[in-house]
Amino acid sequence: MVARVRPVIIIGGGPSGAAAALTLLSAQIPVAILEQSQFPRFRPGETLHPGIESLLATLGVLSQVQSAGYVRHRGVWSGWGGTTQFVPYGEDGNGPWQGYQAIRKDFDHRLIEQAHIRGAQLLIAKVSGVFTSESGRVAGVMTSDGPIEGAYVIDCGGSSHSLARHLRIPIVRYSPSLVARYGYVMGAYDAPTPSIHPDQDGWTWIAEVEPHRFQWTRVTESHSRPTRTWLPASLQALQAEPSQSADVTWRMPKSVAGPGYFLAGDAAAVLDPSSSHGVLRAIMSGMMAAHLIVRHLCDGAGARVCAMTYQNWLASWFQHDREEMSRAYRAARLFGFNN
Repeated sequence: MVARVRPVIIIGGGPSGAAAALTLLSAQIPVAILEQSQFPRFRPGETLHPGIESLLATLGVLSQVQSAGYVRHRGVWSGWGGTTQFVPYGEDGNGPWQGYQAIRKDFDHRLIEQAHIRGAQLLIAKVSGVFTSESGRVAGVMTSDGPIEGAYVIDCGGSSHSLARHLRIPIVRYSPSLVARYGYVMGAYDAPTPSIHPDQDGWTWIAEVEPHRFQWTRVTESHSRPTRTWLPASLQALQAEPSQSADVTWRMPKSVAGPGYFLAGDAAAVLDPSSSHGVLRAIMSGMMAAHLIVRHLCDGAGARVCAMTYQNWLASWFQHDREEMSRAYRAARLFGFNN
């Protein structure tokens, strides 16, 4: 442990930010989390792979998630092969593995609440810039409430890549421009969920996130994006809520770690939701960034070695998922991957 260390500044209190905070706090490193809005705040629902349970247990928040009463599921109904079939997650001696249909507003709040209980400082402020030391090391951030100095800055603020843009780090794109439109409907729906089905222009996901409340997601290239009033044909008789859209073009900043900073979650890498690893990758990257900061601040590991370790680890994971998704899209002749 390092005495009287400056806090690590975490931009964003979503899953990656909460995971980073909990990891740092377990090593008695102070944390300041910057969020633009009060918790709980809206985020789209998420399907969580069963593998997330071991991470939540490591963070000491598994019981808080298990007690939430989220809808559980044993696998996904997939139409990628041309015919719909059930693809289970697997099983072990304790029975079938089950994922969660998490309500992100609630899920995020449960995680950040635990970080706050364990000592994290939660500040409602907007980050407007970054400042560096004479050597070029990131030394803190400028906020709507003034400057905040930190031992490190971790950007967990999402796909706007705010820290990368402030540091003028190039963001490399690896796919055509892809857009996800998503929304919710209420009512009775008899088809099995969660399900994913491709067609000539993209794919559609439907999942029951609460009893009789379904989330749908439609991913297409930007030139084929659906209108704001679009609904999957099978859901058009149900009561719809307003839809929203997000840029899910595959991308990654050229550098995700450097002197005084790490990028985690969507701030570090974006893939479209078919990767099914969004929250898993967010939590793991937040934990890994925090672990390497602990290695540097508490164990004396070299800062450059820690940054390089993280860069190589995340780039390897991103490349693996990219290759898997490219193969699936090539087989479905989607998004130009049939070339």
